[in-house]
Amino acid sequence: MISIIAIILLNIFALLTIVLRPKIFGTKLFKPMIWNFKLSILPIFMLLGNFTIFILIRYISAITEIEIIGYIAIVFAFLGILLWILMLPNSGYLITELNLTHRDEDEVEVPIWYDIISILSFALSGVLNTILNIKLIQGIIYIIILDPDAITLKHTANMYLSAFIIIVLVSVGVYFGRYIRFNSWDVINPKKFIMKLKKHFSQEGKTIEFLYFIVFHSCFFMIIYALI
Repeated sequence: MISIIAIILLNIFALLTIVLRPKIFGTKLFKPMIWNFKLSILPIFMLLGNFTIFILIRYISAITEIEIIGYIAIVFAFLGILLWILMLPNSGYLITELNLTHRDEDEVEVPIWYDIISILSFALSGVLNTILNIKLIQGIIYIIILDPDAITLKHTANMYLSAFIIIVLVSVGVYFGRYIRFNSWDVINPKKFIMKLKKHFSQEGKTIEFLYFIVFHSCFFMIIYALI
């Protein structure tokens, strides 16, 4: 519970540093960061909303004793999780803001110490939002399927394995977003999606760059996952 409160406070602090920056130093607001912040917290609300609707539909199925409604709940939850996975890289994407490129847009010079604190908190909020999402979905699944008091070492190992798989997918999504400029919703146009992939990876060195990116980011996210 304390960790969740700390993550919420970090998100609020990160957003405040972005919003207050133009007011304190007389520069313009870097709006892409506000948009990226909204996308970063969106998966959490999607996950909680999906779970709430699933429980509601299952409850309706139980009181009406209409079995097909229960199956509808399962299909809805499955599709919701797929959509959640597509959106989750938007949380981890904030780690790429550490390049401080927004300083190039400034009309006046902002102290570097301010931007270090601001962007570091911004990037960390994205990392922790990612881990919180993973912990939440694992908690939800274990509440539904298992007795939380009866979790064995095998269950714990499965949690780490599932976290690793999700984190690798997030790392892939972050790479696609930063270096190929993909958005989560670009998958609705698979032909364009595949063409951009082919064009990018046909360039010399891009495949090895991609592999290094996935390995190092996945290791970083897994270490943070183990810490929380």
